[in-house]
Amino acid sequence: MLTADPLLNVQDVSVHFGGIVALDGVSFDIPRGQIVGLIGPNGAGKTTLFNCISRLYNVNKGDILFNGKSILKSPVYKMSSLGVGRTFQNLALFANLTVLDNVMIGGHSTCKADYLSNALHLPWIKREEKELRARSMDVLRFMGLEQTALQRIGDLPFGVQKRLEIARALLSKPKLLLMDEPAGGLNHNELSELVATIRRIRDEFGTTVLLVEHHMGLVMEVSEKVVALSFGRKLAEGSPKTIQEHPDVIEAYLGTGKK
Repeated sequence: MLTADPLLNVQDVSVHFGGIVALDGVSFDIPRGQIVGLIGPNGAGKTTLFNCISRLYNVNKGDILFNGKSILKSPVYKMSSLGVGRTFQNLALFANLTVLDNVMIGGHSTCKADYLSNALHLPWIKREEKELRARSMDVLRFMGLEQTALQRIGDLPFGVQKRLEIARALLSKPKLLLMDEPAGGLNHNELSELVATIRRIRDEFGTTVLLVEHHMGLVMEVSEKVVALSFGRKLAEGSPKTIQEHPDVIEAYLGTGKK
């Protein structure tokens, strides 16, 4: 699955908010089919970088290449169709809708329907909706959520809602999945399931994963490469073992370094 051809190239990216430097010359690559962890304390620039990759933020310097092409001029609404999916730390779900409806919303970016076509009730609109529903059920089965399809999402446990957030992101068939704090609020058993799920997403969907996470155990277990940020700069990059043994990372993030 893993190839030497990078799917994502972050090249000397800097982001300023007034006089605050959120990112300062950050560079790294993610090869296709790799699971990469992005770590750092609050304020390190992780979410800012995610927002740059998903085009919510503009960069002041540098470039971001996806599939070898710059995405900096791509509007945010086109990122899903380009192949970039995302989950959010704060669940962006519709609590009063069913599980199935929530997932189907995630697939509308892959549909050709528009306002006029829907208003005219064209035959192909019904076919497309039927196909979307079938794909949504396939993703729910993959996530082990098919039994909850017709339940209101607001009535379900938090761990189920977190899995639904992933399912909805998968429906757009992303080449790159950005996962923002997927372990937040999960118990021990749910964390083990999450590790298995992330690996299955890579292995069965062929999806490359960039993971922002404070849970160091999960990051080190599931990632093949880890990038550590500190005050907007890249502190270190390498295998989980390399990062775990890096003296600056140990001191800054793991709390066991020697002064």
